[in-house]
Amino acid sequence: MQITPYKNNNLLLIADISDPDVFIAMGKFPAHTRWIGRSLAVKITRLNVQHAINNWPEAEWLGGSAETLKSHEHMLGISEDMRTIKNSGAVIPDDSDYQYARQPMDHQRKAFALSRDRAVFALLMQQGTGKTKVTIDSACYLANKGQIDGMIIVAWPNGVHRNWIEYELPVDMSIPYDAVTWTPQHKTKRKREELERVRTSDKFRVIAFNAEAFTSDAARKWMELYLNSGKYMLVVDQSASIKNPQANRTKYLTKVSKLAPYRRILDGQPVAEGAGELYSQFKFLDSWIIGHNTWTGFKSEFCQIGYFNEIVGYRNLETLHKRIDGHCYRVLADDCLDLPDRIYKMWHFDLSNEERKVFDQLKVQDFAFFEKESDEESDEESMPATMEETLAMVKNMRLQQISSGWFKNEDELLKINKESPSRMEALKALIEQNAGQKHLIFARFRADLELIQEVLGDKAVSFHGGIDQDDRDEAKRKFMNDDSVLYFIGQPQTAGIGHTLTAAQHVVFYANDPSLRLREECEKRAHRKGLKHKLHIWDLVAGNTQDSKIIKSLREKKLLSEQILQDPKSFFMSYE
Repeated sequence: MQITPYKNNNLLLIADISDPDVFIAMGKFPAHTRWIGRSLAVKITRLNVQHAINNWPEAEWLGGSAETLKSHEHMLGISEDMRTIKNSGAVIPDDSDYQYARQPMDHQRKAFALSRDRAVFALLMQQGTGKTKVTIDSACYLANKGQIDGMIIVAWPNGVHRNWIEYELPVDMSIPYDAVTWTPQHKTKRKREELERVRTSDKFRVIAFNAEAFTSDAARKWMELYLNSGKYMLVVDQSASIKNPQANRTKYLTKVSKLAPYRRILDGQPVAEGAGELYSQFKFLDSWIIGHNTWTGFKSEFCQIGYFNEIVGYRNLETLHKRIDGHCYRVLADDCLDLPDRIYKMWHFDLSNEERKVFDQLKVQDFAFFEKESDEESDEESMPATMEETLAMVKNMRLQQISSGWFKNEDELLKINKESPSRMEALKALIEQNAGQKHLIFARFRADLELIQEVLGDKAVSFHGGIDQDDRDEAKRKFMNDDSVLYFIGQPQTAGIGHTLTAAQHVVFYANDPSLRLREECEKRAHRKGLKHKLHIWDLVAGNTQDSKIIKSLREKKLLSEQILQDPKSFFMSYE
């Protein structure tokens, strides 16, 4: 048997297969295969090459197996030297061939060494560990080598893309650059000229989009104009925003990613609900990493499928981890940052008689009662769900609103109590206990956000989707720098991602979002570099409601995430 690199060294061609026993091993290649005559072509990946070596040790390698592996280290995984860097706490890589604008920490040096020459890579570095800096340094390094002449950033949620341009690039870019931020004003003459000026600049070119922009044809047009006008590194920040393989945003970004010779995904919590979230993120990089080019193929290997084709569990997680291991770098904040402790506490309270009555009435309703509202729980970020799962989410959301003192009538939320909701009274008691100290307060529903702001008055600032970007920025500034502002009231989807709010001494979850990703992101707004004091994290818990169930669900999701990513068991939501 002969095995040789084929098609510009992108495939292995296993020639002239005639032994029937060989076909058994053929069916076990981790990645895709296709027949070319009587020969089998497989994508060159570390696992495929190792599979061929293990099964046909006597095969004649035209070019030699060692040479094949050596020539493809940049895409196969990591070399032995890089493996040493990745696994050893003592080894600091030699990066003397690159001049940093700002010196990195040791774990950032490792991430830079592992990723800088790689065409595709995932920086799965936990929030606050500096994955943005590593990405910028890699882009500058590749630009110095002539490999790229620009970087395109796609960030989620809206507003985070501005952070790259306004705060990150100015301190870490080591080469001259021109940058522009995508905005809703893209149709104005001034903005069009700015977009075009950066696209044709002689300097290193950077454009930052918000992920939500790709629901519009205009953003797609400019994305393709940039990609077709040079060699770019395409970066998806908070790559879990493309976890849904059926979302239009995911399909589009995966398609155009092939126009970028270098690609990166960044996310500190790439898995929050299940292993299926990894599929689209790594397909954006290269579908051959995981070994499946279709969602159906991925599910058949890694998911347990129940009735109605829903995912009921996962399998082969060790195999999945091995496939992504050579293409990512994972570091936890607790391993590399000397941060003060997080202290978890619950603040218990009871619903009023009126709230309890409405809660119990809705609790016994079957799912059919919520069918007309089922569309409210669908969005671009959600993984495909069965109708039963969607209706369960709607019911739980309605119960959560009731436990916060609101009842939905048509499209309007009405107060159940004549006076203040019980949850609001619990919050007031909590912050009175911590009088004079700064609190981040996260609430899921707009009605709660507005009520909390009304009650807390001038001592509070708000940050949510109903506030324009300039006012949001001013709210952050006041909370961090003005001693008279004690409370920062935020919605998890907007305030919980991409911000530094280390002035907080307490983080209060007024009503938890069921997303593990949002929960961890919200905590990291305060528990990050720059925090000087212990951080108290509070959950308001109404007796005999969904509050305790959501907390239990978040813990279970965290345990699954740790298993998939092989993180050490954490003390997440371990209450005093």
